[in-house]
Amino acid sequence: MKLYLTVIILFVFSIKSFAGVDEYIDSYNIYFENESYKTFSEVIKGTATISDIENQIMIDREISKELNSQFIYTDLSDCIKTMLENNYDIKIYDAEKETAFWVNKNSQMKILPDAYYNYQIGNLGGRFLVGGIVATYAHEVPIQSIFGIQWSTINQGKYFFLISETKNLYKAASLNLEFTKEEAILNTVLSYYDLLGAKKEIEVQKVNLYDRVEQLKYTKARFDTGIGTLYDVKRAQAEVAGAQQQYTQTLNSLRLLQAKLANIMGIDILDAVYPFEISIDSRELVNSNIDIEDLYKIATENREDIKSKVKEIEAYKAHRNSNYTDIIPSVTLSYQYGHVGTKRAGLSKNYSVILDINSQLGQNLLAGTITQIKADNANLKKKKLELENLKRQIKEDILNSYYDSINYLKKIEAAKIEVEAANTSLDLSINNMKAGEATFIDVIASQNLKVQSNINLIKNMIEYNKSQTKLLFDIGIITPKNVLKDYKRRFISN
Repeated sequence: MKLYLTVIILFVFSIKSFAGVDEYIDSYNIYFENESYKTFSEVIKGTATISDIENQIMIDREISKELNSQFIYTDLSDCIKTMLENNYDIKIYDAEKETAFWVNKNSQMKILPDAYYNYQIGNLGGRFLVGGIVATYAHEVPIQSIFGIQWSTINQGKYFFLISETKNLYKAASLNLEFTKEEAILNTVLSYYDLLGAKKEIEVQKVNLYDRVEQLKYTKARFDTGIGTLYDVKRAQAEVAGAQQQYTQTLNSLRLLQAKLANIMGIDILDAVYPFEISIDSRELVNSNIDIEDLYKIATENREDIKSKVKEIEAYKAHRNSNYTDIIPSVTLSYQYGHVGTKRAGLSKNYSVILDINSQLGQNLLAGTITQIKADNANLKKKKLELENLKRQIKEDILNSYYDSINYLKKIEAAKIEVEAANTSLDLSINNMKAGEATFIDVIASQNLKVQSNINLIKNMIEYNKSQTKLLFDIGIITPKNVLKDYKRRFISN
């Protein structure tokens, strides 16, 4: 009696379960209705891979539809060109350079004298003290009209140090602008490769999702004929749901990376930029035969941030040296010409020429000058240490990028073998399952390996190209020309 009851419960459960499975499969039949993927029966003969998807533009349009955005097709060259024209970091540092230019020009103008004109007229009436003793009644309208020039000559010599300081700061600002351009090129390339990697990973996940649905259909058909098990069907359904989650997450990552690249390029962040490329190639940008020490020498000769730091140090030296002029007398030459008088008596001409020499002999009995020099020397030492620390950090970055390139290049070769083996493994697991020598669990494991191996290959190639680009930046020779070395625009037309 208990056995019959158990059978009835399982039968009812199976009917309900398969009703849900059928609806689940139908929803994906509609989802893939217009897709040009291989069917799972074709997969059994030869596993579908990304290279088998012939209609790339159709896939891109489907992805665009799912993200509810209109793709703007671009390539690496166009991204760099647009970025150099619109990037906001570059615009900010260009404004800083212009500020430093005019500050330098302003310091040069301080050698010129100051000119002034003064006019006064009043109405005086009543009693006034004459000589501070005798009270006298008066009513006059005094008038004064004076033109004057005052020249502080070289301002104790501080003028020359000020010009040297602002000139070096302007050069530093110019170098900072160039370094910002290099950083922007680096960030553009890295972001573009991340986006390209996400695009290719979406294609892997999309094929994986399709394969999972076809596997669900296959296991359902096997169960209907009494060959498969309910466990296989439910496991296949769970794999479809898992593949859907992975695909959705990759779609989200793609959209966020599109916004990041658009922001770097300086265009509307809502613009959904999308790579033209239909494949990824590893590109060597820095000769692998150059050792780290030689790469570091190239960096010390070409890094704009090192050059900028050197100019900042030279500027601060001029600032420090200006303290020594405290003991030099200040010389001021003044000339004044005018008309003075009253309305009643009329105006009379006058002029004056004054030479004023003032020697302060340092600040605070020279103690202020000495302590200020010591403070500036300490700050100058700090700036030199910052320069040395920058060089050490650059050398570490070069080492990291150098060995990352080697590492990812080796991983690419291993990943290619992994992809080939994973595809063969999936074929064998399917054939073995058909022959009764393997279970659906073996197919699932092989499918997981196939997906992960494809993703590994994509990521390794992307990371290799990124590490090569980073190495170009680390040694200070990143330019659009060097970044686009051997770059081939393999694209689809929209």
